[in-house]
Amino acid sequence: MARRAAIKILENKYKVGDVIKVQGIIIHPMDTGFQKDKHSGELKPRFYVRDVEVFYNDKRIAWLELGVSASQNPKVVIPVKVTGPGELKFKFTNSENEVTEKSVPVKPQ
Repeated sequence: MARRAAIKILENKYKVGDVIKVQGIIIHPMDTGFQKDKHSGELKPRFYVRDVEVFYNDKRIAWLELGVSASQNPKVVIPVKVTGPGELKFKFTNSENEVTEKSVPVKPQ
């Protein structure tokens, strides 16, 4: 199932050599595996964002492992050193191995 995600560079102006903050968020429910279904009474299976990978010009620069304790719609903010123009990409993988990718251009001034 395709999930919505967004990436935002939190700095308005930046140049090569600057360290910028980049925020990624995915709209995703999080189930711990301890809640019961209201209708069947069965435990809901665990369902969560397992990890987040961040790529800058197709080179992985960060890998974050999340778990069931992360909140619904997890938001991640990381620092990134600008080495030139290119593309930042976040890759979110959930506990069912579904992958959601989102990218944003990097345009130093």
